[in-house]
Amino acid sequence: MTTARRIAVLLPPAEAGDNPEKLLVAAAALAQGGTLDVLALRQSGAAPLPPQNLAAPTRWWDLSHPTLARFDADNLVPLFAQAIDIAGLNTPTLLLLPQGPLGEECAARLASLLQGVSLGRCTDLALAGEEVVGTRPAYGGRVALQLASAAACCLATWRPAAPAPVTAQWASPQVHQAVLSAVLPPAPEATVDEAMDKMPALEGARLVVSGGRGMQGETGFALLGRIAGQLGAALGGSLPTVDAGWVPVARQIGQSGKFVSPRIYFTVGVSGTPQHMAGVSSDSRIIAVNKDPGAPIFARADVGVVAEWQELLPLLAEELEAAAVATDR
Repeated sequence: MTTARRIAVLLPPAEAGDNPEKLLVAAAALAQGGTLDVLALRQSGAAPLPPQNLAAPTRWWDLSHPTLARFDADNLVPLFAQAIDIAGLNTPTLLLLPQGPLGEECAARLASLLQGVSLGRCTDLALAGEEVVGTRPAYGGRVALQLASAAACCLATWRPAAPAPVTAQWASPQVHQAVLSAVLPPAPEATVDEAMDKMPALEGARLVVSGGRGMQGETGFALLGRIAGQLGAALGGSLPTVDAGWVPVARQIGQSGKFVSPRIYFTVGVSGTPQHMAGVSSDSRIIAVNKDPGAPIFARADVGVVAEWQELLPLLAEELEAAAVATDR
């Protein structure tokens, strides 16, 4: 007789991750017929993540730690390991984390600690008998790989491409609270150097302004920087712009760079290759400016403008700066 696989969602503190609503809805759909566990970490004294009604019986664990201060894998992995034990998540299990660098690092390290298997960054997950089947993109989204594992403990990061169909009634979760006691590593000694790059970081930015090869040089990116500064946005660029030295490598977006999930992604001169778009969340609303009406970026854009950036961006920068002056009066 096959033992049903337990499914749990492991959530870092709210300050360290994206809105987990889609992940929770999809996990509940996957767990129909069984109980879903949600393990939500937070700092002691911080507001707990509000329990969410889901389409599966749910045990919602509100988990705090008295000295948690840094939201990195060194701190979160031992807390998740203790939380898994407290919740009684005996194998076989499928442990899900939000997609992104932090979730992926935690999944990989937990897989090693729990002698499990990490399926990586998945866009779809299914249970097939004793196996967990994960689908994840490769080669900049041009190929979809299917990975199957019957390991007793499987882990994955999951950003569902679309809301999962709901066939069960929504139910209020059972809420449990626990204070974790895992020993956390001491903070590393560090010296702080003043950063040359004053722009907001790409990680966690709600608005990102990004330029591509079509910007043609540093002059164009200086103008993009002015616009990003007026909007309070993070500035990014594609691989060719980094190779050309127009943008620091820390601001590269794409398959070989950063993954961003802003509410709005404003691109100028970005053609929209699969390698670049692999670094942009499918949830982001895209505004694209490109002189080529056939640029692939327009197939993903919510708003598209066919124009030369040299004509459009100076007008936009002037309007934003005039609006800022008027606001200060």
